[in-house]
Amino acid sequence: MHNSTGARAVYALLATTACAVSADAREPGVGQVVTPGITLGQANAVPLTPGFRLASRTTYNDATALGPDSAPTGLRQYSTAELVLLTWVPDWKVLAADYKIFTVLPFATSTLVRDAPVAKPARGTFFETGMGNPKLQFVDLSWTLGEGFYASAGFGVYFPIGQWSSTSPVNIGAPYWTFEPTAAFSYYKDGWTASMQGFYDTNTINPTTNYYSGDVIVLNATLMKMFGGVNVGPVGYWLKQVTADANYGTSVLAGQTALPGQQLAVGGTVSTQFGNLSVQLMFTTDVYAPNAFQGSKGWLSLSYHFK
Repeated sequence: MHNSTGARAVYALLATTACAVSADAREPGVGQVVTPGITLGQANAVPLTPGFRLASRTTYNDATALGPDSAPTGLRQYSTAELVLLTWVPDWKVLAADYKIFTVLPFATSTLVRDAPVAKPARGTFFETGMGNPKLQFVDLSWTLGEGFYASAGFGVYFPIGQWSSTSPVNIGAPYWTFEPTAAFSYYKDGWTASMQGFYDTNTINPTTNYYSGDVIVLNATLMKMFGGVNVGPVGYWLKQVTADANYGTSVLAGQTALPGQQLAVGGTVSTQFGNLSVQLMFTTDVYAPNAFQGSKGWLSLSYHFK
């Protein structure tokens, strides 16, 4: 439990260092590691045909930081991100499952605006561009269960090499490692796609500030129906911090921690195929975001299969 003094200290910390692109619960002043919604609009557990795929997911996000009572804190962020996905499917079987490996390379441009109720000396507009923490999914396994049902499991690591500075008001990356097991369950048959994918993210301690960002769970859900070669349907994601932050630093805010965040978003998607090229448009909006950034996001995804 946080007393009022602690809460004011946290708000001061948020106002002076800011948060990053979106709402995953993490140390104030570091960039977004996990992108909730990144796998929406897909049959996540269905195995891919062998070959190499190059994909990109471009997003634009306009969001406002909310506090414990979902009240505005004076922080607003405009960001454009480009997520480059490289996937290799080698036609291997591991534990009777289809195997693939992939990496995600995130690049972002972010503008932060501080206004009331932020104190006047801390107000202003701040800009940053750079690479976020890249992810390598070492193993991703998909099992065909029959009758249109599939299941998958995987494990990935985010590397702490993205843009970050302890003195920057806006950051794209984070200076700590993140480990991410994943699991998915999908139905893919007769023109229907129903899929649920879960992520569990745990972080190491920031070696510069000695701050520990708590564990986060993310669920991405998709339901689509194909009409004349076009998939359409609703999507949504839910993010929640499930363990508390810890602050082992020695600054004036020693012991103070950011409050756990949560984010619920809904939206819709439309996608189609042009030969080896897949194209997807998507829109999501946050409907619940205490201690998080709440806003709307537009997505454009392109994927090309080199057979």
